[in-house]
Amino acid sequence: MSVNYFQKVRESVVTEIGMAPQGRRNEALNLAAYALGRHAHMDASNIDSSVIDLHTAAKAIGLQEHEIKATIGSGFKRGSENPKQLENDDAVPFQPSEMDRLIVRLASKDLLIRDEETRAEKIAKAQAAWERSVPISRENKDAVRPALLYLNNRGMRAGVAEGVARFSPSLYDGPAILFPATNEQGELCGVQSVLLTPDGKKREHNNINKYSRGSLVGNAMRIGDQHEGGAIILVEGPEDALSVRQAIMGHVEATIVCTFGKSGMKTFNAPRASDVTICADPDLDVEAVADVLRGDGSTDVHVVRFDALGVENVKDANDYLQEAGAQKLREALALAKPVEEVKQERIAGERQWPTAYEPIDPATIPARRWIYGQHYVRGHVSVLASAGGVGKTSLQIVEALCIGTGKPLLGEAIHEPCKVWIINLEDPLEEMQRRLAAAMLHYGVTAKEIRGRLFLDAGRSLNMVFANQGRDGIEVNDEMLDYMAAKIKENDIGMVMIDPWVGANQINENDNVAMNAAVGAVRSVCDETDCAVALVHHIRKGNGDEATVDSVRGAGSLIGAARAARVINKISAEDAQKLGVSEAESLGIFRVDDGKANLAPPAAKAVYRRMVGVQLPNMEYVGVATEYAMPDLFDGVSARDAMKVQRAVGEAETQGEPLRANVQAKTWVGVTVADVLGLDLEKRHEKAKAKAIVGKWIENGVLRKTSAPSKRDGRDVPCVVVGEWITGEEAGV
Repeated sequence: MSVNYFQKVRESVVTEIGMAPQGRRNEALNLAAYALGRHAHMDASNIDSSVIDLHTAAKAIGLQEHEIKATIGSGFKRGSENPKQLENDDAVPFQPSEMDRLIVRLASKDLLIRDEETRAEKIAKAQAAWERSVPISRENKDAVRPALLYLNNRGMRAGVAEGVARFSPSLYDGPAILFPATNEQGELCGVQSVLLTPDGKKREHNNINKYSRGSLVGNAMRIGDQHEGGAIILVEGPEDALSVRQAIMGHVEATIVCTFGKSGMKTFNAPRASDVTICADPDLDVEAVADVLRGDGSTDVHVVRFDALGVENVKDANDYLQEAGAQKLREALALAKPVEEVKQERIAGERQWPTAYEPIDPATIPARRWIYGQHYVRGHVSVLASAGGVGKTSLQIVEALCIGTGKPLLGEAIHEPCKVWIINLEDPLEEMQRRLAAAMLHYGVTAKEIRGRLFLDAGRSLNMVFANQGRDGIEVNDEMLDYMAAKIKENDIGMVMIDPWVGANQINENDNVAMNAAVGAVRSVCDETDCAVALVHHIRKGNGDEATVDSVRGAGSLIGAARAARVINKISAEDAQKLGVSEAESLGIFRVDDGKANLAPPAAKAVYRRMVGVQLPNMEYVGVATEYAMPDLFDGVSARDAMKVQRAVGEAETQGEPLRANVQAKTWVGVTVADVLGLDLEKRHEKAKAKAIVGKWIENGVLRKTSAPSKRDGRDVPCVVVGEWITGEEAGV
């Protein structure tokens, strides 16, 4: 039983770390380490991996390495000094010497830092602070006035804190109310203080309004005599405990226990055969807490959820007291439900399927909020992919200028100009500044036009990782995502470009589960901020084949999760030649194709861009992506030209020497085409153009392919003759 119990504790505390809100993450880690140390003797073989789990979870929420090791060391040590013992269990708690050796070994493996300050020293400091404080009572109301005002502001009478809380007139340069944390023997082990203003409002010291001394973990603030078989009401915060006291005083016999947080509930050692009522905040995992509280099954556990009682803006007992009053709070406690019933209600609430569809007026459906062309849309993730060195970063920079200024620099429609944030995790900041400067110079974008509209962070040293994958699984960096979302909202950013996507993650990009988690993390930012996010990614190395969305490197879930995807290809030499583009000119041309367009029809034809060199004032040339229209095969070719070709082809046929279809033949029909159109067949791209025109004219019936006997050997050879004659009217003659 002990091993399973330990595993439950292990899973529970790791989950708790991941759920910790900003400002309470170190505290959550401390509580988790305490719980682990308290139960370590139950499964000694898994201590190392359990401590590693804490490390991993703490790093995922953004805590620093040294801070993590120190906090784990401190919490683990305190927990080991108060080992948990289950009834009918043969897991014997470690002797102090054994636990000390274990902590030394964990420290030597660099998993924690030994807490050199003894538990006794920390408790002594808390006791000293408590002794220097003043008991709160109505008799000394003038001396403790800020504390009484604080309680009154939160809906509580003065007498509710008598015999429980104390007041300090000078804690961190001002008044404070103090709440005690005692062990099961009633000995003071810790103190939590709330800093106050003279008029009873919360104040801050170093951006913190709540301070703890000594050891809160594993201890509790108890109101009433806790005894075997007695009823217990379990709350998270001391204000909730006092609220419950005000509600039940003189009506209900129960011990009120404040655990100073969610993790404390999981480490609370309830007396056997007790009936425990959990006053649950909305985010409390009541089922996990109940599993711990029930122990061997002899403890009945009930739950009251104040946010489910029909009163707005209520999450805990103190909120409910302020909104509904003491009598309603007492009634709510009396109606607490068995934890199994709460579990079934949760499941039923999560599974309301199937849902009947009710047709709505299409005119009432809001239109998608496109930002740029049919590529970037608010609330969605897009992908831009190509091989390295093709021009995707340069294209991204110009598109950012388009969106930031509202100018259609590349001919694409700007539906909603907005602020843009470029995050480049591959190139140094200086290089990105160089490229931006060149683009602005080429397009005439002024500093005034873009100032405050564009944000740029670049460099391989940027610590911007959204997801990690290690031996213990995939971890999403919630702290990074929270920070990113906050900055997007703070600066009113509508478009975020991350280049390259692989630089923002430490995952196996071929793992669909990992890629889904990483993209899902970014999509959560889209959902929260209503911005558009573009991920710039690479394609797999091929054999010279043209890249498609299927060529995008890594797991297919990346493209699956995106709502729009474009792929960039260099123009092939063959295509360039067919269109009459010289080899020198074709070097800077690339094609942008819609590989996926879930939210809009794909583009009717490919879009071409061309890199041009822009000279900066420092005489350096930098490539800039520009709009480019590929020449049409028949640019400059008229129906009159086609008629001239037909006459020459017809004359050769009349003379019994039809022009040949083979490009190697001296009488190749393309020679005639070149003569009429003024093409130089010595130039490879012009010869290719002549060949392509011949092919098109055969395809549309201007010319016709046939065969005729060779004068040399009589064999039938492919020839070209006139197809359907062009009329003088069609030719304009």
